[in-house]
Amino acid sequence: MDNLVIKHLQDLYGLNPNIPHLALQFPRLPPGLTHPMFKIYEGPTKEQFSEEVANISQKLQGFQHMYQQYAAGLLSMNSAIIPPGHPLYNRQNSVETLQVTNDKLLKEKKRNEFVVATKIGRLVVPSLEGNEKFKGQDPNKDTVFDFSYDGVMRSYEESLKRLQLDSVDVLNLHDPDNHPDHLGEAKKGAIKAMIKLKEEKAVKALGCGLNQNEMLVELSKEGCFDCFLLAGRYTLLDQSSLDELIPLCKSNNISLVLGGVFNSGILIKPSPNTYFDYTQLDELWYENAKKNLVRIPKNFESAEYWLNKAYKLRDACKNYDFSLKRAAIQFPYANDVVATAILGMGSSKEVEENISDYEKKIPLEFWKQIKDDNLIDQRSPIE
Repeated sequence: MDNLVIKHLQDLYGLNPNIPHLALQFPRLPPGLTHPMFKIYEGPTKEQFSEEVANISQKLQGFQHMYQQYAAGLLSMNSAIIPPGHPLYNRQNSVETLQVTNDKLLKEKKRNEFVVATKIGRLVVPSLEGNEKFKGQDPNKDTVFDFSYDGVMRSYEESLKRLQLDSVDVLNLHDPDNHPDHLGEAKKGAIKAMIKLKEEKAVKALGCGLNQNEMLVELSKEGCFDCFLLAGRYTLLDQSSLDELIPLCKSNNISLVLGGVFNSGILIKPSPNTYFDYTQLDELWYENAKKNLVRIPKNFESAEYWLNKAYKLRDACKNYDFSLKRAAIQFPYANDVVATAILGMGSSKEVEENISDYEKKIPLEFWKQIKDDNLIDQRSPIE
């Protein structure tokens, strides 16, 4: 940890990050909190913090967020949970934090007040090699693909155990396109197991999650799916699903749950350093995209094309005095096949910002303008 971070930890938080038992005590709250329990939100201390905050390392931002959560009553000082940003935070801590959040939700909410979706297609297995494919994963375990009937049943039971539930609402077949054999295996085993679980009322709806249109077009003809989790193919930037997938979804009564509505970040703040479809938009973007995406979408354009289009959308939003992010959030909901969208959020502040961007109505004139300028597909509903 660099000296600047250590100094701020000592000065602002009253602890030495190199001494674990002190680091766990959190003896002093940082200046700037406004919770009435702590009379430190006025005077020179706050002014000093305000002057220095721009220079504080990002490593300290996790601390600030943790204390804000605590002040709001979301974390207990008696808890053994170490929040993100703390010097002692690690993979096991993140799992424990998620468990505490899950326990709190189950305790305070009735089951019919929230929807739970989970995925099948992978199993968690013991591993001799540390391999953190997913954040918070046990280093002594790994994940392997398994689209067999028994594999789905085992995956489902293990998910219920981790969730502390006796059923889930939506069960998604996850990424059956990572290997040429996976779709065939899924049709022989996984899909049959999913249908069985729905017949037994263990799940309410069946879905499939992919970031491509073509395989979902094929799966829409299976006749068993209620929804598809589609990532990145119906967004403010890319409406390629209008060609085949969305018409098929409408005719087969399949809802869309949208992921990747920001297209990996380009619809937040477009720049040559941003990402589109999991890959940085530099001169090697197309070659790297072919490695990151199992199947390149039809008519996949150049990095320059996508970036210029994002710039034009951003400028159009500026003319109406709202952010590109707001337009990206609201755009998909005009299509009645879209049930909801999944937005990536890393803090309570981002949750509030996303809700605000969803609720503040964008004038119809804006949508008409970007359609007239051919910045969105002419088939895209806008009201």
